[in-house]
Amino acid sequence: IASMKKEGEEVSGDRGTYFKTDAGLLCVILSDGMGTGEAAAEESRISVEILEELLKAGMEPSCAMRLLNAAAMLRNGEEWGYATVDLCCIDLFTGETTFYKYGAAPSFVKTGRAIRRIRGVSLAAGMLAGADAAPDRIRVRLRPGNVALIASDGVLAEKQDQWLRDILAASEQSRPITSSTSF
Repeated sequence: IASMKKEGEEVSGDRGTYFKTDAGLLCVILSDGMGTGEAAAEESRISVEILEELLKAGMEPSCAMRLLNAAAMLRNGEEWGYATVDLCCIDLFTGETTFYKYGAAPSFVKTGRAIRRIRGVSLAAGMLAGADAAPDRIRVRLRPGNVALIASDGVLAEKQDQWLRDILAASEQSRPITSSTSF
């Protein structure tokens, strides 16, 4: 996990966490508050905290994401902004993995020499209501040696990800990627 604040800012607008549930589900959450500075940091902090609490309480990830979206919509009337949310849930027993995305930047999965770009089309949490409020949901199966990478749009601009693909392609499959590159 790495983070870095935007040049000229006091704080980063990105927040993230990871944890394992009692059922053997590894959850990785990344949120990027819209805008910059303290306001963006607060938006992403609230999003991560709400989602983490819901998941740790045993709520199914898709339901937890929808509830987070509803909470964001209710809070928007109180001048709360929007935040992208990326949730990756990995069943540590089977490798079944689901990426849930609300407006989040692409994620990547490296399997052998193949690199798959995981991309959603939904808007940030709090921007959609009703039937359209579901997060993007992409399922893959991870196997030992696969690499899954989640990053915010501060790292990945749309369609400008070749440098990251090159790092993934050059990495050894059997060990995690380590790099001195700062984000």
